[in-house]
Order: sequence, then C-alpha cells, then structure tokens
Amino acid sequence: MPLEEHIRDIKTRLGKNEYPNEQAISQGIVLRLLGAMGWNVYNPQAVIPEYTVQGKRVDFALCARSNRPDIFVEVKQRLGNMPEADEQLLGYAFRQGVQFAVLTDGREWHFYLPAEQGSFDDRKVYKLDLMERDVGESSKPLQRYLSFDLVSSGEALDNAKADHRDVSIIRQAKETIPEAWAKLVEDNDDSLLELVSEKVADICGSKPASEQVVTYLKSLRPLVPEREPKRGPKRESKREPTQSSVTETTPSEPRRRKRPGPYPKIKVTFPDGEVISKKLVKDTLIETIRKIGVERVMALNIPGVGNRSLITEQAPPPETEGAWHKIDSKHYIYKGTSTPVKFNQLDSINNRLNLGLIIEPV
Repeated sequence: MPLEEHIRDIKTRLGKNEYPNEQAISQGIVLRLLGAMGWNVYNPQAVIPEYTVQGKRVDFALCARSNRPDIFVEVKQRLGNMPEADEQLLGYAFRQGVQFAVLTDGREWHFYLPAEQGSFDDRKVYKLDLMERDVGESSKPLQRYLSFDLVSSGEALDNAKADHRDVSIIRQAKETIPEAWAKLVEDNDDSLLELVSEKVADICGSKPASEQVVTYLKSLRPLVPEREPKRGPKRESKREPTQSSVTETTPSEPRRRKRPGPYPKIKVTFPDGEVISKKLVKDTLIETIRKIGVERVMALNIPGVGNRSLITEQAPPPETEGAWHKIDSKHYIYKGTSTPVKFNQLDSINNRLNLGLIIEPV
C-alpha cells in the first residue's frame, strides 16, 4: 500500500479518536508509516524500541546504516503545548550525538536538528499536522526526512539542514525588520521621507515639511530588543532527576558547521583538494561555478532575481546591469544577492549535482 493510502486511513481513524494512548499511536501510526517508508519495523537492529540513553529511554531509535542511531522518535499521547517534551527529546539526542529527532502524537509531527543553536523553535525544521494537510502534502515531508533510502544515503539529513537554513534566514530577516525600520528613521533616510511626503501630497494636495515627517516617524520608532546569545541544549544534572532538577546544566557543545548568517567570506573545498575562497563572496560564487561548469549550473535553473535564473544568456536590462557579471563569453550571472543567499545557491548546486563539496562560512 502506498504511503498516501496509509496516511488517508490514519486521518480517518484520528478523526474517530481510535488511538487512545501512546502504545496505540506507536503501533498504529508511527510504525505503520515507517514501514510504508521502507523501514523494516520487525528488525530490532533497525528500529530499536525503548532505546536507552543514560538511564532514560527514547521510544524509537532508527538505525539505517549501523547500530548507531540516525534518528530519535519520541511519542506522546497529546502534544499541545508541551515544552518539556521538546526539552527531553532534544536533550537525549544531543547527549547521544543524534543529529535528527522527531516528536509526535500521531497527528502532529515536529522535526528537529538538536545540535543547532537557540530555542526549541529555532532548532525546529518543520511541523506537520496530518489533519490540516491533504494526503499529498503530508507525504512529502515524511518521505523527505524519514524515508529509509534517504536516511541511509544521508540525503534526509542534508534535506533537513537545507530546510533549516532557509527557515533560519527567513526568521532572521523577520526579526531584523524593527531594527531596519529604526535605522531608517534614525538616519532620516531621504527615500523614506520622500515616500511619506509624496503619499501625503497625494491624499491632501500638499507636502509636509521634512521636519514634520521626521518627528512623526520617530514617534513610531519601535524599541529594538537586544539580541540574546543563543545557547545549546541543556542536560540533566547527575543527581536523582525530579521535575525541578532536570536540565540544570549546559554541556559544552560539539564542534559543528556554522549556520549561515552575516559572515564576510565563504570557503568552497572540492574533492580534488582545490579551495576557492575569495575576498568577495561574489567572486567565490563565480569562480566555483566556473570550475563546476557554467552551462552545467545554468541547466539547474537556480533562482537569481525576479523570474530570472542565477545564470542566463540574456543580457541584463540597463537599470540592473551593475548587479550582473559576465561570467564567460555568452553567460551572465546575478551577483546582487546577500551572502546567505549565495551560500544557499552553492549548497543547492552541490546537492543537486552531487559534487561532494564542503561549503562553509569563514
């Protein structure tokens, strides 16, 4: 039976409240879906129930390549707002070095990268609600993160990391909006003042004085909260755990790949040992694509700007000419994106062409 048919039947049963406890959810939903995605749920070396972590137990450890867990799955009867469940699962995974974790009550599925920084939400890759999505939409993230074949190849973890970077970039941009607004107002940005003045003139027929616009905008200026440093997941203290004594100390975090952000450079290392890391990120992007092959990358249709691809044979319009670079005799590349976007473009090229590049901020 295809995965979609299993999901459809499970949704019907969820609507009838046919899963009364964690055991029913584990047997009737979790193991059923894992089996449909290629896991041998009868092999206790591949799907390990009640996996022990420092005297505690995780409901399932999924081992695709060895007896070392690739994924932890924790089942609860009802999630709702249960931050302690997030904390418990991520703590288990962090201590064991498991890079991907899933928390579910059968209906809701929360996918995490435990070693990332920040709060539980910061480390969440995706949330799926089977009852709110149609069958086709529900099957895609399940397959993307939990398919046995993709977990075995490492592609599932790569998918999760790529999706998390996208979510992090969007979240970072959203959180920076108040700061950007405050900066525009503080600097008396000419374009902002002119835009407001023109709109006032459109409405009432006359422009206000610049000082009036500045005074008004400053009255709207939002308070920009200080950015708190992000910490790794907590762990339990050594004494007998109680509701209040769990998660009291913070472990030193393992070395890991930095998350994309406002860094100055990118380094690309090819399997043959060649390293490309220019002073300007745009030059790193350009030289990396030249080595890979311009036409080979162009065929991927990586997004550049608007409805134009990153690489095109069409000459750019004059008003945007400065944001393009002629990468060879007949191709142009769009260089006007931010460093995180360039990082994602390189990462997408690497993943889709299976190049084996190491791409990291420096």
